[in-house]
Amino acid sequence: MGSLDALFERLVDDAAVFPPGNAAVSDAVDEHRVHRSAGYAPLIGPLVLPDTELATASRAARDSAPDGTPLPISVVITSGAGGLTALARRDLPGLQVVATEIALRDLADLRGNAQRVVAAAQEFDPDEVAIFVELPFQPGWVAAIEVIEAAGLSGKIRTGGVVPDAYPTADQLAEQLSELIEADLPFKATAGLHRAWPNRILNERGETLHQHGFLTVLMAVEALVDGAGTDQAAELLRLDDPGRIYAALSDWDDATVTRVRRRFRSFGCCGVTDPVQDLVTLGLLTGLESVR
Repeated sequence: MGSLDALFERLVDDAAVFPPGNAAVSDAVDEHRVHRSAGYAPLIGPLVLPDTELATASRAARDSAPDGTPLPISVVITSGAGGLTALARRDLPGLQVVATEIALRDLADLRGNAQRVVAAAQEFDPDEVAIFVELPFQPGWVAAIEVIEAAGLSGKIRTGGVVPDAYPTADQLAEQLSELIEADLPFKATAGLHRAWPNRILNERGETLHQHGFLTVLMAVEALVDGAGTDQAAELLRLDDPGRIYAALSDWDDATVTRVRRRFRSFGCCGVTDPVQDLVTLGLLTGLESVR
């Protein structure tokens, strides 16, 4: 496997059922099967599903795979730490839980909340299920990061949403990435990373969303791992020159790719073919002319 192939392997988690995609669960299951048999399949991670839809997903997965092949999923826990315990004890025919995602909700005691999540996570085999803990970027989050890292779990950050205020600025995102890397906490990102470089789109209310780029996030992570400051990382997050992005990533060797992906594990996207098509257009994927 070449450096760039490894850089993009399982990078894009399929969050089709979440806003703004809002796909029906049965449709998302069927479409995920298509993604996993396509030429770009090595780039696609698990189907991300809320725990409230697992019964529906289990039925759809069994219907879509008569041979019994389980569908790899990442489960978003919609309740507290007890939801992790409940998930660990569920039987889900047709589904294979490979990851879970849970947000810290006790904003007044993030460290204590993180400790409760860590205790519940002991129900899972860490070699089989990755646990991503969503960390709100607010005072007290560093203490929670320390708890999560010490337990061998991973973090999760939000890079956007469906309203303008959901998007951190480049400076804010650079600071978040810097603290995660300083703590040596692997993480995934969710929401707002659809295209390779920064872009603007309109939401349903006509508001402008300033989206970050997934390749520029990768570049900012690499710079921070290499000792850059947050100012330099923020400048990379603002970079919207495809030529410079292509030139920079083309020079990454195996060691660089390993360092970056050990930290930045994946990002959720409700339309997984968008980021894949950008990689094809940039010439960073070989053997694919289009994914449309």
